[in-house]
Amino acid sequence: MSDDNKWSRPTNPPPPLFLGKSERDLVKQVNDELIERVIGQQILYLPVSRERTNFHPLYGEAIHKSFLGPVRVHALVEFEGIQTTTSHYGLDKDYKITVNFHKRRLAEDQDLYVREGDYVRYGNSFYEIVSLNEGRQLFGQVDHLFQIQATCIKTRKGVMSLDNMAQDVIDALNESYQEGGGLYSDSSPTPTSSPSSDSGSGTSGTLNFQDIIWTVYVYEVPSDLSPSTALSSLLGYDGDPLMVQTAAIYENGVRQILTASPLTGDYYVAGGDVFNTYTVPEGTRLYLEVLTVIS
Repeated sequence: MSDDNKWSRPTNPPPPLFLGKSERDLVKQVNDELIERVIGQQILYLPVSRERTNFHPLYGEAIHKSFLGPVRVHALVEFEGIQTTTSHYGLDKDYKITVNFHKRRLAEDQDLYVREGDYVRYGNSFYEIVSLNEGRQLFGQVDHLFQIQATCIKTRKGVMSLDNMAQDVIDALNESYQEGGGLYSDSSPTPTSSPSSDSGSGTSGTLNFQDIIWTVYVYEVPSDLSPSTALSSLLGYDGDPLMVQTAAIYENGVRQILTASPLTGDYYVAGGDVFNTYTVPEGTRLYLEVLTVIS
């Protein structure tokens, strides 16, 4: 018998059939189209800024959280209903949703990573992500997980809404909202449909308090800043023109006087930008706090 007909054991096992990179990319493409163009459920993802939030040094918690720019995400959302519980303080109602994210879509296309403690907006309500589960493998391959399941609970009133604002702040925000100056970021390269009308505050154009979030920008002064220096670009703010009523500025955590004139304040707003009245010394940490409308 010829040696050519003898079977020899290969050094490495053969690759899996129809389960390579091309097939994984096809699954991603199909899921993207199905989730975004057929089902079309959307949420607004609000990542907490770890650099700009003042966490407790021991417990790692923060009463007031600062957020990065919100990102619109297409996902599969399951509303789990309203559950009534009884405690020592009386009755309480829990609202829960489960958000199923497409992992590769977020990581590769939107540069977004889901974390516990971040917030999402679904409809007119805000929810906090309390737990994550990555339990689905693609084709049984341990190195390729394709779903992130986030369990979210509705935030209590006051955590993400600002019912106690002054009337001039409300008027200024309403003006910005009606002019279409809201912040709604989508870093996805694929064109997506615009937000549905019921995801905002209705067709009347009246601002809903749940459409407002705090956004904080920080800048550490490398050398002395001379008076009348434009600070928005240094702080990284590139949003709508600033207004005195909807902004605040701090030096090393101490709030400064912000006005519309260099004669009456430590800082002043002119032409939609913020300027310093006096010299800001080297090493000062500046914080710009802006009320942002999500539309």
